[in-house]
Amino acid sequence: MLKKTMTTDILIIGGGIAGIRAAIEAAEQHSDVVLVNKGQVGKDGAAVWMAGGGYQAAFNPPDSIDQHVEDTIKAGKYLNNQDLAMAFLKLAPDTVKDLTKWGARFAKKDGKFFQIKLPGETYPRSMSHSIIGESLGGEYRKVLPRQVRSHKEINILNDIFIVDLIGSGGKISGAVGLDVRSGEFVVIQAKETILATGGFMALFNLTTANPTLTGDGHGMAYRAGARMMDMEFIQFFPAATLWPRTVYRDHFPYTLLWRLRGIFYNAIGERFMERYFPIEKDFATREAMSRAIHREVKEGRGSANGGAYLSFRHLPRNLINVCLEDLKDNPFMQGLKEAGVDIREDAIEIGPAAHYVQGGCWVNERCETSLPGLYAVGELGSGGKDGADRLAGNALPFCMAMGYIAGKEAAQKATRDDLPGLNEAQVEEICSRAAEPFMRQDGVRPVKVKREIRDLMSRNMVYDRNKDELEEGLKELARIRQEELPRLYVSAKTERFNLEWVEALEVRNMLDIAEMSMRAALMREESRGLHQRSDFPEERKAWLKHIVIRMDKDGMNFTTEPVTFPLFKPMSDKANS
Repeated sequence: MLKKTMTTDILIIGGGIAGIRAAIEAAEQHSDVVLVNKGQVGKDGAAVWMAGGGYQAAFNPPDSIDQHVEDTIKAGKYLNNQDLAMAFLKLAPDTVKDLTKWGARFAKKDGKFFQIKLPGETYPRSMSHSIIGESLGGEYRKVLPRQVRSHKEINILNDIFIVDLIGSGGKISGAVGLDVRSGEFVVIQAKETILATGGFMALFNLTTANPTLTGDGHGMAYRAGARMMDMEFIQFFPAATLWPRTVYRDHFPYTLLWRLRGIFYNAIGERFMERYFPIEKDFATREAMSRAIHREVKEGRGSANGGAYLSFRHLPRNLINVCLEDLKDNPFMQGLKEAGVDIREDAIEIGPAAHYVQGGCWVNERCETSLPGLYAVGELGSGGKDGADRLAGNALPFCMAMGYIAGKEAAQKATRDDLPGLNEAQVEEICSRAAEPFMRQDGVRPVKVKREIRDLMSRNMVYDRNKDELEEGLKELARIRQEELPRLYVSAKTERFNLEWVEALEVRNMLDIAEMSMRAALMREESRGLHQRSDFPEERKAWLKHIVIRMDKDGMNFTTEPVTFPLFKPMSDKANS
């Protein structure tokens, strides 16, 4: 199969909010940039385009950056890298100003940003759209692609699936990808490489994200030898719609929840949240809501479609009518109307869906990974910034800040570095391995293997994890790796736009990620934040440490590193040591 080669100062892999922000900053530092994207920038499956409301930035006293960081660390159950949280979140107000300058419309009142309070925030700190009921994701889709295309230094390559990173002289020197449009392999040499590929929510059956988010950056970084961490922590959004099907997976019910203070009920009509959280009740954090719903379903009290009922009937009708008038043009509310659902009378069925991942590459305050020449930003750039749970509204300011930092740092480094050489043997090996599923004439199709991985993760890696189920899951992953991965094949033999070929390449990433996540979950013998073990139900002081993963000659190597508390120490420790 044909190969084409190109060179650049900065290679950015991923065209979501973090990758776009990195590209803009690198271009403004006068670096040549190649931005490659799995789909089309602005029209792909990046999580940012699906964002609802909530973008945390400390603007209005008595709120402060210090308070924002403290709230983040409390939400993270003190497992955060506190220096990273401060380094990134102190830039949050500037990131809002950037978005506003580029045309984003945030709500204002009396000349100041109008901010709302989400669970876990000490003060109202979250931005919302200037038009009531509009999602911010659509706003980002308008301004970010337009801004990145305005820079002549940025060469956008759409429909490129990056297979693996390449290295030379002990440094990452670019990547090899498959041009989905032509079926050719693309070799991109770069002085510096930035990974911005998002999370791996598509490893679960129910997700609020796009099914293309298969953790490709996680897989290629791990195989290149980068240090990975916190892979056991995966966030589930409590309010993905299960019924009516006209709005299936839509997570707008969360907006209704905090606006109208909805109430959760189980199948027998109980207000169950107060059983688990007698103080916060139905306004607990998202992790708490998800965990409570999962427990109700597991114990046989779930709704008809495997979730819980969210009701607003306790409110006077005229109060709900005000909300309905504000939201009359909202697509979700229109979907309810089409299905004949009236929230003044009817409950909505909702359930936990994979929403965000905490785990990824170890990074420092400059967003550098453990590999020279490689940066990681956004969800992939873990570093412990989120801890054991992410505070609502923190994802996008983290992405914007990290993109800015990585773009600036990489551009400055590129002015001092020469273009690394090309390891031709490594390139040939990557291309040959990637072509194998295409060349086989029979075997196992990727859709079957992906379904098996999603079923395993959905069964064993949500809540109430336990040793027996995790070990069984790992045995099944080993079987898939041994018996099915070598037989993976693509039934269609056309080279152009062969999306089944892309799916086959995604399988290897999904297998690596599933194994890292399950093994880390098995290793952490406690319950903390998003990681809940039914056989170790309490937090343990001994587990105030990160699980770090690295590929070596024997496979996956797991070690631990203690958490430090340079800014905020735990107020009290109920954990057993």
